[in-house]
This record gives sequence, structure tokens and C-alpha cells, in this order.
Amino acid sequence: MTAVLERQGGWRLRLPALLAVAFILIGCGGGSGSAATVATTAPSTSAVTAPTAPNAHAVYVDAGPTGSGYNANRLYTNVTLCQGDSASTCQTIPHVLVDTGSTGLRLLASVIDPAIKLPAVTSTGGQALLNCVRFVDGSFGWGPVLRATIRLASKEATGVPIQIMGSPSTSALSRACASSGSSEIATVTDLGANGIIGVGLFKEDCGSACVSSATIGHYYRCTNAACSAALPASAPLSNQVKNPVSLFASDNNGIVLDLPSVGLTNRSRLDGLLIFGVGTQPNNQFTGTKVLPTDSLGYITATYEGRTLANSFIDSGSNGLFVDSATLPPCMGIPSFYCPPATTSQSVVLTGANGTQALIDFTIENAAASFVGNNPVLPYLVGDFGSTRTFDLGLPFFYGRKVYFGIEGMNTALGTGPFYAF
Repeated sequence: MTAVLERQGGWRLRLPALLAVAFILIGCGGGSGSAATVATTAPSTSAVTAPTAPNAHAVYVDAGPTGSGYNANRLYTNVTLCQGDSASTCQTIPHVLVDTGSTGLRLLASVIDPAIKLPAVTSTGGQALLNCVRFVDGSFGWGPVLRATIRLASKEATGVPIQIMGSPSTSALSRACASSGSSEIATVTDLGANGIIGVGLFKEDCGSACVSSATIGHYYRCTNAACSAALPASAPLSNQVKNPVSLFASDNNGIVLDLPSVGLTNRSRLDGLLIFGVGTQPNNQFTGTKVLPTDSLGYITATYEGRTLANSFIDSGSNGLFVDSATLPPCMGIPSFYCPPATTSQSVVLTGANGTQALIDFTIENAAASFVGNNPVLPYLVGDFGSTRTFDLGLPFFYGRKVYFGIEGMNTALGTGPFYAF
């Protein structure tokens, strides 16, 4: 999530002493639902089969890229990046973080094959366009916007603006994106992944705000061909970093994340599906009970410990459930996470913009004990968010559920996106 309220979020990068990375990202919302009711929804126990349909793409939770440290609850996929629309000049990049709380593909410069030549997206005067993504903890991603073809399963999106983070050609200008005490995300070790693919609720990462204003802080333009200086810039929708799903020829109105349940023990790997489209194919028909539209910033409301948390969201890019609690004790040495002396059960009520409610039960384990063994799949990891207005339902929420995301302005059988459904 970004430090200010925006229509689409960046993410927060946590680096506690014993843990690798925890992301927090925001989407936006809208959608349809029934009259306000409360019902308990528990994770299912059904297994997820390997992808066979043309709109189904494999995702997985594992230890992450070599040399990236300990990664817990990180949902990855493989992304094929192509030069133009060429089928022969392509590279498949593994361990790209699947993030329903952000928009667009962001890759580290160091993982891209030099043979892949991607054209630059230009701004006013024909100079290169740069993108800035700021994170709540002060870290940030900075780099040029290029155009590429993205392939996922049998789906393809061409001419997609993407961001290249940690590019040596523009790193000297990263101070334009930095704030006091901040650090740049430029390496696999920094990120715990080779990149991020944002397949959340929005088509663009900034939308109309960046079309009409150059002062939002998302986009900058080089002032000369050598890019020796950069100035804030506006960016038309066609140049903004884009959700590739919305550019598919079909099955483009949203996604479904289908992950199996974990059970009572931590695991070393989990395999699931990223399914494109909502209600467009037999494998993406709605099988849940709740559709929660969000407000214009991608928030729903959570009621937890008697408090109303109006800036809450569902996000596969967060590696735990994150909420400030008055009852759960923090871990010694890793205060970002909770360490109750015994396994604890709690609940939260989620409310969509239309008043539809869902009661979610969840379990909290002692995080320090969970980290022993360095297992990547931790179903009961819960930590604090650092805000009294937010409940972030990260990856543990997805285990054993099919979670649907409707993209803004796109029609589905569940209503017009954006919305969450499960």
C-alpha cells in the first residue's frame, strides 16, 4: 500500500530479522452483491488440479529464487516476455510475484535477457518515460517504462507498458522517487522475486489522476536523450503500466485465484491456478457465496476487535494477514508479527460497498515457531499493519478458497468490476 490514499496501490516491503519479505498492496473496488447478511465462510479442502484449460495458468508457493533468502507465503508464477509480437524472441521468467493488489508487470533489469530488446515508452518531447512506485515502509521501485508482449497460459497481450526496476541506465535519477531514509528495490535479494505481476482490480496503475496531473509522483520524463535529469510528468492511459489481463482478447474481465487448503501443518510447496476471466468459461464460474464491491480506492470495511477498519482489502501479494490488534502479543525480535503463547482463533466481518457482509474465521500461530524450519507455506501467519484503519487479508486468506477479482469497468455475471468475491 502506498503511504497516501490512491486508486491503486504499491506495496509495503517488510524485512524483519528472521523473515524475508511481506508485501502489502491495494486494489480498488466496485461490483455487486446481495442485501446485507452475515455468513461464516471457511476454506474448502478440495485439491487444485494442474492447468489444462487455455485460460488457466500455474502458480506456486515455494522457497523463491536462489539467493533471495527466506521467503514465506510468496505466490509466484512464470511469465513469458517477448520482444514485439515475435514468437522467437522471448524469455520465460520464473518466480514473478502474483499480486492482486497492484497493476502491471514490473521486472528487475538484472533478470531480463539482453537479447530481449524492448522499445521505450516516451513522454512529452519524445523522451523516455519513467515510473515510480513507493512503498509504505519507505522502499521504492524506479525505472523506465518499456513495451512488451506478455504471455500467460495461452493468453497474450501485446504492446503492454511495463516497468523495469533497478535499471542501471536510470538508477542515478532514482532520488526523484526516493523519500527520506528510503531504499531502492533493485535486486532479487531486495525483492525476494524476479518481478511482480499486478493482476488486480485496475486496468492502469494510476488512471485519470496521472492523465490530468504531472504532480502525482507516479511518472517522470527524461529531459534529454541521455536521461541525465528527470522531471514529473503526466501520462496518458495508453502509456501507463497496465494490467495485462484487461488486454487479452477474451477472458479479460477479471481473474480467479484457486489455491488448495494447507491443512494443519506448514508445507514446502503449494501449487494452484490463476484462471483468467470471471464467468466466461466452465472453470471460472462463481462457486462462492459473497460478492463485495469496494469503494473507488479499492477498499472494503473490516470490523475487528470492535473497531471499524474502513481501508481494508484482499491481497495475494501480502504474505500474512496484517491488522493492528489490542490482544495479540508481538514476537520478540520480530515485532511485525504476532506470537501468541498458544494457537488462537479470531474472526473479522468484511463489508462491501453495497452492505454485503461476510464473517471470516482465522487462526493465529506463534510466528517465531512457524518460521522454524524455513517452510515457505505458513497458513496461520498474522502480523500488525501499522494503521488503525486497515485489515490486509494476505495470502493465508487464499488457502483453500477460490477468490475472484472483477476488473474495473468490465462486465461479469457478478456485476461490473471492480469487486472481490469468494
